Amino acid sequence: MSVAVVLMAYGSPERIEDVPAYYADIRGGRPVRPELLEELTDRYRRLGIEDSNPLNEITERTRTALEQDLGLPVFTGMKHWTPRIGDAVETALGGGAETIVGLVLAPHYSRMSIGGYRAQLQEALADRAELLFVESWHDDAALVGFWAKRLRGTDAHVVFTAHSLPARILEQGDPYRESLLETSALVADQAGLDD
Repeated sequence: MSVAVVLMAYGSPERIEDVPAYYADIRGGRPVRPELLEELTDRYRRLGIEDSNPLNEITERTRTALEQDLGLPVFTGMKHWTPRIGDAVETALGGGAETIVGLVLAPHYSRMSIGGYRAQLQEALADRAELLFVESWHDDAALVGFWAKRLRGTDAHVVFTAHSLPARILEQGDPYRESLLETSALVADQAGLDD
């Protein structure tokens, strides 16, 4: 049985000139107000992505390291940019994969975000291979240990932050908030934080 990993990330425009198409993809065809497009473009400009994006480079370095660590082929698939999740699936299947392991770089599950990655992956697979999907890895010992090691011994006030979800999603019992709090507690405890 041949196994391949599809490593998924949100995606990010490669250059400033890509921001309008990227934002249109995120919006799913809904109109984009010009002032919001300008605000997003300015944010990316402040990151210094006139000609290349360090976020995409980080994703590629992560993919390479995971591939070396696992000894399995790993393909990057982006939710909102290229290479797309479907492209990664086609490449993996073209290489003979019979089992696809889906792994999102975001460790905290929510139906809205991680569920969306899974839906795109399943649609691209169309039952052509077995799918093993990592739903959440927010409490993975290596992840918690990595963050705890970075914080251990600090005398600074530590603030854990994350992106938000719409209230309607949380009201439906989505586990995202609770898993964030669990990760924060595990890291704080292992790092010996009291502030």
